[in-house]
Amino acid sequence: MKKKTLLLVMCVGLTGRAAAQAASSVSADAVVVTVGMTISTLRDLNFGTVIKGVPTTILPTAANAGEWQVSGSANAFIVIGFTLPTQLTNIQALPGSTMPIAFSGISAIWRRSTNNPVGGTVFDPAVGAVGRLGPPSNFNMYIWIGGTVTPALAAKPGIYQGNVVVSLIYQ
Repeated sequence: MKKKTLLLVMCVGLTGRAAAQAASSVSADAVVVTVGMTISTLRDLNFGTVIKGVPTTILPTAANAGEWQVSGSANAFIVIGFTLPTQLTNIQALPGSTMPIAFSGISAIWRRSTNNPVGGTVFDPAVGAVGRLGPPSNFNMYIWIGGTVTPALAAKPGIYQGNVVVSLIYQ
């Protein structure tokens, strides 16, 4: 009888010990993916014909304002930044022929889902903004930019060009 009791105690002890050694854990993993973002230039910022000595301003609501369309993940927040030129270069004249270009605190607009700057959020392109892509089923955001050129009285005739670069980051 003593042998059976001892054996029973040993089995109970081993069972408890085996359960403790068999305890394990698993990690809970998830991979968050962001659907790729695309940006398309819809229209260049076009000042058209300007007169020497007369500043010309294009508002971001104007038909000739620069415009981009951004597509990506529904409802995603996007950090909007710009690299802005300070001058345009005459591509037809001798090197060094330039025209100042400036952007004010109200020179840019972003708008969620709707391709119309009226009713959009106005912001300073030199500072940037946080915009938001549209909800399902329209994952778009539109961005517009205007500015002011100031041709000098001695400006050489010709076509003046520069690059406005918009940079976007998912937030």
